[in-house]
Amino acid sequence: MVEHNAIWLLLGSGALAAAMFVPAFRDPENLANVMRQAAVLGVLAIGQTFVITAGMIDLSIGQIAGLVVVLSSAMINGDTAMTLPVVVLMLCVGAGIGLVNGILLNTLRLHPLILTLGMMSVIQGAIFTYTDRSIGRTSELLTTLANGSFLGIPLSAIAVALLVGAGHLALTRTRFGYHLVAAGGSPESARRAGISLSRIRLAVFVISGVTAALAGLLLAGRLGTGYPLAGNGLELDAIVAVVLGGTALSGGRGSVIRSIGGVLLLACISNLLNLLEVSAYLQMFIKGLIVILAILINQPRKGEA
Repeated sequence: MVEHNAIWLLLGSGALAAAMFVPAFRDPENLANVMRQAAVLGVLAIGQTFVITAGMIDLSIGQIAGLVVVLSSAMINGDTAMTLPVVVLMLCVGAGIGLVNGILLNTLRLHPLILTLGMMSVIQGAIFTYTDRSIGRTSELLTTLANGSFLGIPLSAIAVALLVGAGHLALTRTRFGYHLVAAGGSPESARRAGISLSRIRLAVFVISGVTAALAGLLLAGRLGTGYPLAGNGLELDAIVAVVLGGTALSGGRGSVIRSIGGVLLLACISNLLNLLEVSAYLQMFIKGLIVILAILINQPRKGEA
């Protein structure tokens, strides 16, 4: 099972091989671009780690990010003065959708997969009701955050590193994190210990919604405009990255830091395939194999709970 340091060994050996056999891969500008590309998925993976560790899943995050891309671009429309209020509003939108997911889950007792799949369709419909083409443009501030650098390090990578640190501390050093892991590992035992499962569900879906909104803002900065298909497929990539990082799909075990290892591995593979000019269809095939591999390696072994 890919856990502990295995993801880093896999990432390191893969990156070393790529640098040896594909010289363009080790170019500093290309490596910086890999980090920029990984930033959006990294933010999504942080939130998804909390959800999956709690024994659930959130398929709506890609469309939440896509909704934020469209709305933020349309509302800012190149006006830097609008950036801060729109950013705050978009974070509230993400938190609100996450809260609705959590409330519906607690009230209707639906499986999270079914519930968030439905929410994904609802949000996608809302996006295309609003616009079926690229709309508006982001501000210079958002574009700089998404594409700029400080001392050669992408600003977006620095932002993700700060979020990873906060997420790691929350998951491993707080009462909330302990309760979350307990609820994901054994809901019945957690309930008997006095842990409120409904509060855990609400909290993790709000976290997931906020991180999806943050990812959408970064993605809007990268694209520069409100592209309505921007969020398509991001939820699957985030889940694969989290699972590759060793977070158990059954819940009860997860690591934000290792999830970022999974994100970087996927980003390096994607970048390498692009450098080798592999066709988009073959890339889809390879990504499908990675999805299957990620699921297989997370199957419990005999004798494992």
